[in-house]
Amino acid sequence: MRNNVTYLGSAHIRSPKSLRLRPRQIRNHRFLFVESGNGEFTFPKKTLKLVGRTLLLLAPGMREIRYQSGRPVSYLYVEFSTPDELISEPFLECPATSPHFQTLVNLLRSVNQEKGKGVDQLIPAAIELALLHPAPADRSATDPRIQRALNHIDSHLDRPLKISDLAEEAGLSLPHFRRLFQKTVATAPKEYLMRERMRYARKILQTEGLRVGEVADLMQFETVFQFSNQYKKVHGHSPVKDRAVG
Repeated sequence: MRNNVTYLGSAHIRSPKSLRLRPRQIRNHRFLFVESGNGEFTFPKKTLKLVGRTLLLLAPGMREIRYQSGRPVSYLYVEFSTPDELISEPFLECPATSPHFQTLVNLLRSVNQEKGKGVDQLIPAAIELALLHPAPADRSATDPRIQRALNHIDSHLDRPLKISDLAEEAGLSLPHFRRLFQKTVATAPKEYLMRERMRYARKILQTEGLRVGEVADLMQFETVFQFSNQYKKVHGHSPVKDRAVG
């Protein structure tokens, strides 16, 4: 737990129309949680697309934000100072698929609600959770055929996809797809698919309060045993341990 962190301020911004926050120098670290609204976050030599449910840990530096019109904008930020260099890049994205995503969001909301009162341990806890997972791999340079397969996986995590389905989505023969996927993602497609589905299952268990059997049915496993066996292979423990009890 980090103790050399000082809370500086936070706010929950809501706007019924588009916003443009002009270029400015931010001197401290921030968490930014975009609840709704699409736009762009521009850093020197880099631009990040913003969509709803984007959570970032931001390093000090110059940046500009533009939210596009078309839907209301809602975002929360928490600013803090620390002498530590938390990240070497301008930002670290905390993916919504992370099992810690909702916990992080709840911590940031608590910090904003308390306005600095009794948050000495909340921000350090949020930092530790954010740093547990490195930024997702940059897919911009990924072979477009493999990118189509990755997008298909992301959109169908609750479905028992076959590797042959992914090869067809990529427009490749099955042997060629396996070789190219392994080379591009550094993981065999079967292992990648199982890992991403079990991360999705963990998120549901931790946030929705469903029973293990209900999650197994939702994700179309033939038996609870089969689901539990795959879950344990990925997370190292049974799904019962992660089930939210509300």
